[in-house]
Amino acid sequence: AFLQALSFPFRNKYRSSHSRTESSLLSLIWCSGSRSFNPGSCSFGWAEFVLSFSALLSLTGETPLTVAIGRQNVDLVRYFLDQGAATMKLNDSGSTPLHLAAAAGSCEIVELLLSSGAYVDALHLGGTALHSAARDGRDDIVKVLLDHHADAGADVDGNCKETPLIIAAISGSTEILKCLVLAGADANVPDSLGRAPIEIAARSGRREDVEILFPVTSRIPNVRDWSVDGIIRHVKSVRPVKKAMLTSAKSKAHEAFKNGNYYLAARIYKEAMALDPGNATLLSNRSLCWLRLGDAKNALNDAQACSMMRPGWPKASYRQGTALMLLKDYEKACDAFLDGLKLELGNVELEDGLRQALESLKIYCSSPGQD
Repeated sequence: AFLQALSFPFRNKYRSSHSRTESSLLSLIWCSGSRSFNPGSCSFGWAEFVLSFSALLSLTGETPLTVAIGRQNVDLVRYFLDQGAATMKLNDSGSTPLHLAAAAGSCEIVELLLSSGAYVDALHLGGTALHSAARDGRDDIVKVLLDHHADAGADVDGNCKETPLIIAAISGSTEILKCLVLAGADANVPDSLGRAPIEIAARSGRREDVEILFPVTSRIPNVRDWSVDGIIRHVKSVRPVKKAMLTSAKSKAHEAFKNGNYYLAARIYKEAMALDPGNATLLSNRSLCWLRLGDAKNALNDAQACSMMRPGWPKASYRQGTALMLLKDYEKACDAFLDGLKLELGNVELEDGLRQALESLKIYCSSPGQD
């Protein structure tokens, strides 16, 4: 019933102008199909039909290939690659098909793309495909990327603030740590707070990870006892103070928000993010504060940063869509809500947001002077 609600009379009106919504609707419908769809078994040439939509690409850069990757349909990915689909085309977030495949968690599709000439170290705002795989804890994909000579220390000075090794240390991916260290990743490159990967691992009490990193980490001056046990003791001695400050900040921000003091809540969330800069939930909460204040621009900035910090989180897409609605950019709002639904079909918040965005777009498009 929900998919039927996506059909509007004005749909054909924008078919000739390469409608962004048209392409996005195709993506959602496509993503609801079977992962095992085989183009060779289709009597009415569906794969060829989808391929013909290459002339109707949306401004988000969606293509038949990226739709198939999102659905993890290996047969279709192979088909589109055989038809010459571009492996380096970027969407508006700067992601290549390889980034999307790594984020989707399909090892076979990653291998297909690499064998078809995809550049293994292509960058976007979230880093390389290696960053995505490390972030999701996919040691199998990390191994494939490293086997294809991915840079184990990718993007130290580029768009992404953290190296794959730091990401693995934060997420506690022991196997990925091993792979990256063996591939020559620099264990002395700090995160945005100046912490070495070994300190991050020690803060989480992961002794095995500390043992892996210890032989390849240079001595840290403020750690008096330079040993595995000494490092763990050192970080534990400073951790409680910071944790207490963060807990207090979150509590104060929550209370301010509950009392309707959204500006104060936003300011406190900013202080909390200084203590925990990798916390996407804090960004999402501050985005909501800006929304309540009617500050759509700051709300959108925080929502976009949240999405980059935590790819694949539907809440970030919802925040973006809501901010775009406030900006009256209904087409982009549709895309944001659709992106969220691709991550979590059936999410009521996103479905309601999309319905409102589509209805607003329908009214806007039917108003005088919008032909």
